[in-house]
Amino acid sequence: MSEAVAAEGLRGADRAERRPRIPAFDLLRGFFVFVIVTNHLRLEPNLFELVTGRAALPASAAEGFYALSGIMVGYVYLPMAVRGGIGGVARRIWRRAALIYVTAVALVMMRLVLLAIDGVAIDAVDLRDVLLLGGANGVLADFLAIYAIAMLFAPIAIWLAVRRLEWIVVVVAAVPWLFAQFAPGLDSDLEMKLSWPLLFMIGIVIGCRWPALASGWRRFAPTTRRGIETALIVVLLVTVPIWEFLIFWNHHVLVAFATRGPSDLIAALFWIEGHFLEFWSWFGPLQSKATLAPARLLFGVVWFAGLLALMRRHGSSIDRALGGLLSAYGRNSLAAYTIHAVVISCVLQPVLLVVREVDDLMLNTLVVVAVQVIVILLVRGWVATKAAFRGRRLAGSS
Repeated sequence: MSEAVAAEGLRGADRAERRPRIPAFDLLRGFFVFVIVTNHLRLEPNLFELVTGRAALPASAAEGFYALSGIMVGYVYLPMAVRGGIGGVARRIWRRAALIYVTAVALVMMRLVLLAIDGVAIDAVDLRDVLLLGGANGVLADFLAIYAIAMLFAPIAIWLAVRRLEWIVVVVAAVPWLFAQFAPGLDSDLEMKLSWPLLFMIGIVIGCRWPALASGWRRFAPTTRRGIETALIVVLLVTVPIWEFLIFWNHHVLVAFATRGPSDLIAALFWIEGHFLEFWSWFGPLQSKATLAPARLLFGVVWFAGLLALMRRHGSSIDRALGGLLSAYGRNSLAAYTIHAVVISCVLQPVLLVVREVDDLMLNTLVVVAVQVIVILLVRGWVATKAAFRGRRLAGSS
């Protein structure tokens, strides 16, 4: 099938008009960045863990951010490929991939430099490993590494989507995912690089067909749609706190009451913890984050759908209550991620080490608030600086 004929087949819901921004996507991506920033502080416990889950739940913000990034790639670039061909789209995607690659390398190099300042030797092998998007000298590869790898192959998915053959890229990406599920002895970094591209490619497919999916959704009666959305939100708001209680809040309660005498409540909490640990011994591998195990995919789909429904209904109100934090993070996610990594590693690390030693719930919560304020101010400063620079450049060219 020629590209021209394929383009004709995309008229209608998937046709080539420029697709509008979807506010719920921006807000959801901003929420994921907020959670990632909070979790990377490693200030446990804090009150925001009621929302963030400490990255310890059977699904986390990292997978949500990664899947949503794939959705946005498919949503934005398919119409461009239909209008102007895959060549220009590939160049744009690869420029973005190069930026993400450079950022991933720079963040790991930054952490290595900090180690070198402390006297840790850094050699050429370390530099090679970092350039190959690996870790070095105890510093893990940055999360952006798997994002850069997926973006490298994204144009293939878009090219196939123009021909309505995008299912091929999902099948191909499923092969290394299956290998990672059963191959023994792989380190977690390699497991992620084998497994996570499947999630990104599924996201691209969803993004490519989002207008058609939305059209099909609108065929349901309004009361049916509202009922489904409400059910998804309720499942999210009920199951997440239950998992948080089982994984870490129950343990915190037991530690807090350790000096008190025995009681029926403490006995019940110990019973819950014992049975949960027994359950986790076999369930844990089924929700492995590195391999993106099947149970993790299932929880991720359900919670992602619940969060999207929540943002569609109440995201704007939540964003206003937070002073526009979610929309600012969501529209500038790479800048927000990079800024938070630099702030935490280069500026706040000594402070965080002291705060972690204090181990106080309210102090941890206040520090999380302070860091989020710092990051959002820097993000807005970056956006304003970029806009001013672009304005001067346009004025100079006119």
